[in-house]
Amino acid sequence: MLNTKNFIGLIFLIFSCSFSIQSQNPWAASDPEDQGMNSITFIDAVKGFQKKGTNIHSLLVIRNDHVVLDAGFYPFQMQYVHDMASVTKSITALLIGIAIDKGFIQDENQLILQYFPEYTIKNDTLKTVRIRDLLNMASGFRCSWDDGEKELNQMIRSADWVKFMFSLSFESMPGQKFSYCSGNFYLLGEILQRTTKMTCHDFAKQYLFRPLGFGKSYWLLNDKGVNNGWGDLHISTYDMAKIGRLLLNDGSWNGEQVVSRAWIEKIKPLYKIHKTESYGYGWWLDSENPDEIQAVGRGGQRLFVFRDKKMVIATTGGGFEAGDVDNLALESIQTYKKNENYGTQLKQLVRNVQAPDSGNVFVDQRGFPTGILNKRFRFDNNDLGLKSILFEQRKGTDYLILETADGTHEEHPVGWNNQYLISNEQTFGLPMAVRGKWVNADILMIDYNRLCRIEDYQFRIRFLNNSMTVEITEPTKEIHETLMARSN
Repeated sequence: MLNTKNFIGLIFLIFSCSFSIQSQNPWAASDPEDQGMNSITFIDAVKGFQKKGTNIHSLLVIRNDHVVLDAGFYPFQMQYVHDMASVTKSITALLIGIAIDKGFIQDENQLILQYFPEYTIKNDTLKTVRIRDLLNMASGFRCSWDDGEKELNQMIRSADWVKFMFSLSFESMPGQKFSYCSGNFYLLGEILQRTTKMTCHDFAKQYLFRPLGFGKSYWLLNDKGVNNGWGDLHISTYDMAKIGRLLLNDGSWNGEQVVSRAWIEKIKPLYKIHKTESYGYGWWLDSENPDEIQAVGRGGQRLFVFRDKKMVIATTGGGFEAGDVDNLALESIQTYKKNENYGTQLKQLVRNVQAPDSGNVFVDQRGFPTGILNKRFRFDNNDLGLKSILFEQRKGTDYLILETADGTHEEHPVGWNNQYLISNEQTFGLPMAVRGKWVNADILMIDYNRLCRIEDYQFRIRFLNNSMTVEITEPTKEIHETLMARSN
């Protein structure tokens, strides 16, 4: 949905995806109090998420190798895989470490151009860029997170992504300073594939995912067959947490050294970003608390590792600020009281948030009126790539049908009475959810929630005889557009 030809048309999945994926959970369950934590803090936080309508998908807290909170928020389910967004970068960095451990790459001090002999390079500064500069977001390229990562979007639209990166000018000398640039991690993906003769995904499955007992995983790749090293890896929340446990145990998993301890020790605050926020070897760190390590992705994808607390936190979402979740867990430790235990109440609350919401806020059992059904509305030309919208009824179930400019058709059932109906997202085959609500006789709200793909599009549709205006918002991509559509 909303995939422009230039953007999504360049990427596709390695394998076809199933509707839901089960991943092994290796941890025993425990009340928070049994691990020195206070359930009340979690209870208050989960209730707060509900009250504010926070678009959190999952929250997993593990301490002392015990799961103390395992919450999937309706309509998301914990067995689904989820787009990790830029958490992928941190995992790509681990894969580079493993490739060095296994001898595929000599070390991170290697100059990157030796892996791209087919390119003629005249820029002397580019000739000095090393693998470690890419890992530390310190390549020096004039490339940043300003303007919605415009360089990343330009790279994706280009015919040759390596050539695009090599054509960038330099803002600083390599190794001097941090500047967030996803293209750095695309180059790392290319290097990994060129040296191992395997895709990043295949290499990860053999040397990282399989030893950790991962469930199914998916990773987008481009038309050259190279995985997007900067993002778009799909794994479960449980499997993301396993990466955290791996770091907690200095690269060891159940007695097997999956990543060398020497590589894990390189993850430290190396480049200052803002105040105490720092970056090093693909991970986010706090210069005042080096025992805390984070992997961060847009929309609420977050992995926290607290070495000194023996704690791992993993979150997924469709657009929420996950940066305060670590403070929540720390507060739970600080407020622990030995003679109190509210674990039973927490478990009941978790069951409640996993169940469909039948509250009164959005109760509306009306479907589409007959005057709207089977009438195709065609959009004016737009940057979102939407071509038409159609509403149908099939065996008593209402459907929303969208056509995009590249010829893609998305057909999804629409739930009412505040209930989502789950269907398969066409491009990737992963679960998504749609529900509708009439504001009044002329205005329809559609919640088009892609769940595993992060985005949650809100359509506010106003019907005007044979035309409609459609206001579309999506916070994680900063979309706020109003389009006009007319019926045949």
